[in-house]
Amino acid sequence: MNDVIGSIIPLSMGVALSPFPIIMIVLLLGSARPRANGLAFLGGWVAGLAAIVALLTFALDAVDDSGAEPGPVAGILRIALGAFLLAMAVRKFAKRFGKSDAGPLPGWMASASSYSPGRSAVMGLALSGANPKNLAITAAAGVAIGAAELNLGAELWAMAAYIVLASLTVLLPVASYLIAPTKMGVPLKAVMEWLQVNHSIMAGLLLVVFGFLLVGNGIGSC
Repeated sequence: MNDVIGSIIPLSMGVALSPFPIIMIVLLLGSARPRANGLAFLGGWVAGLAAIVALLTFALDAVDDSGAEPGPVAGILRIALGAFLLAMAVRKFAKRFGKSDAGPLPGWMASASSYSPGRSAVMGLALSGANPKNLAITAAAGVAIGAAELNLGAELWAMAAYIVLASLTVLLPVASYLIAPTKMGVPLKAVMEWLQVNHSIMAGLLLVVFGFLLVGNGIGSC
């Protein structure tokens, strides 16, 4: 169990440090319905992570139950996911190298002030479950859990730990706003403005680090 937790902690940080969900939750907390939108976005975010990590965990369990060796399968999946992240990093740096990200927000972000809770939930689901980087990293976490020799209870605990850790940068702003809404506006806005300028280089570096991490882990487990 400790080995599994150790392997999913860095993966969870790769998702938690994604710039766009942080920017989005700050915008929603400044919208006309901050509490409802913030909680709805958090709910959608958690649902997306839970669906992916559970799918890959139980898929690896099914491979194990079939009598096949999960280790080589998990290794191949890790290598494929890592190569995908590295390809994304190359594409991002080729497109953004030497350019600042400063500029107007995309339309889907700029309109956050008018979001309904339902749309906020859908956006949370999309940024966690449909975002290619987060999908790949969360899938890798599911592979790590499913390939380990764990009973169902331990798997559920590991999945819950991953989801909580990967949600910290969404959960903490929402919780902080609910506790002290008037005090959190300035620091949250400062974080959002920094990420708005630097999100491409930050995302690119995360892709490189976790791409090589997954490829290395995959080679080691084949």
